[in-house]
Amino acid sequence: MNITLYALLIVLTLPLSAIANDYPTLDRVDHVLTCMKKHGGQTMDNLYACACEIDTIALMMPYDTFIEASTFESYRNMPGERGGMFRDSTQGEKLVTQLHKAQEEAERRCFIRTRTVKPK
Repeated sequence: MNITLYALLIVLTLPLSAIANDYPTLDRVDHVLTCMKKHGGQTMDNLYACACEIDTIALMMPYDTFIEASTFESYRNMPGERGGMFRDSTQGEKLVTQLHKAQEEAERRCFIRTRTVKPK
């Protein structure tokens, strides 16, 4: 009885963990390293913030959507006709907007900024 109950619990929780972690490890690490470079280098603060950032993005959009949006974002700056395919796409614009919203939310949640108080 106990083994059956444990097996059932494992089977029921597997899909939830798979959904929460559908971003490949290599892509998560690449994102964290790129983010750390962007924010001033490899420090523990940047490590935690950048890991938080990709985790937040992963909660807000599926991996395939993230890849498609990132592709549109990267290639829409390409000059000429080739870039036009990415610049003029309504679907691409929606995806990039969704990506930017996820990035903004991740920035808000994960990066603590020090506030400068002006003396009176």
